[in-house]
Amino acid sequence: MLSRRQEREQLKTTLGYRIWSVGFTIFYPIISLFALVFTGIVRLFSGLSQGLVWLLNGGKRA
Repeated sequence: MLSRRQEREQLKTTLGYRIWSVGFTIFYPIISLFALVFTGIVRLFSGLSQGLVWLLNGGKRA
C-alpha cells in the first residue's frame, strides 16, 4: 500500500495533472483580469445607481 505522499508523487507524473497545471498557469491571469474588470463594471453601475437615487430624492440621501 502506498503512502499519501507516494500517491501524490505518482499523480504528478500523469498527463491529466500536467494538462491541468499548464492550463491553470495560462488561464489564471485571464480569469483574474476578468474578475477585476467585472468588479469595476459593477462598482461603476452601483455608483450610477446611487447618483440617480440622489438626484431623484432632490439631493438628499436615501
